[in-house]
Amino acid sequence: MKRSIVAGLLVLAVVVLSSCVERTTRLQPVPVTAVDKGDPPAKDAQFEGTIGKVDAVNSLITVQHWPLSKTFQVPSGCEIDILTNANAVLTQLKAGDAVAVTYSEAGKDLVAMRIVRQGKAQNQEQNEKLERLDKMLNPSPNQ
Repeated sequence: MKRSIVAGLLVLAVVVLSSCVERTTRLQPVPVTAVDKGDPPAKDAQFEGTIGKVDAVNSLITVQHWPLSKTFQVPSGCEIDILTNANAVLTQLKAGDAVAVTYSEAGKDLVAMRIVRQGKAQNQEQNEKLERLDKMLNPSPNQ
C-alpha cells in the first residue's frame, strides 16, 4: 500500500516537472536591444555630498559623502545652479558647499550634467526668493 502511494507521488512529481519544462521552452525570444548591439546603456545617477576640491583649470570637482568621494568632469555645457544664479560657473562653487550632482558614466569617467547647491544657505536663499515672489503676487491691501 505504501509503495503504491510513493509511486503515485513520484508519477505526479514527474508530470508537474515536465509541465514546467514545457512552459520554459515555450518562452518568446527576447528582442534585440541597444545593449545587445554593443551600445552602452545611458546611466544617469545623482550623488549628493559636500565639495572637497574644485579644480577650475582642469574642469574637475571632487564631491565627498562619507565614506565615498567621487571626482566629476565638468564640461562647459554642465548646468550649475546656485539658486541666485541658474547659469553659474565652476569658479562660483567652493569647498564645503553642499551639492547634488547629476552625472552620467562615460567609460571610467564621471561626467557632471547638472550641479545644484544645497544645504542651509540654499534653503535660506530659496525661502527669501519665495517671499519676494509671494509679495509680488499677493501685494498687501495698502499698496
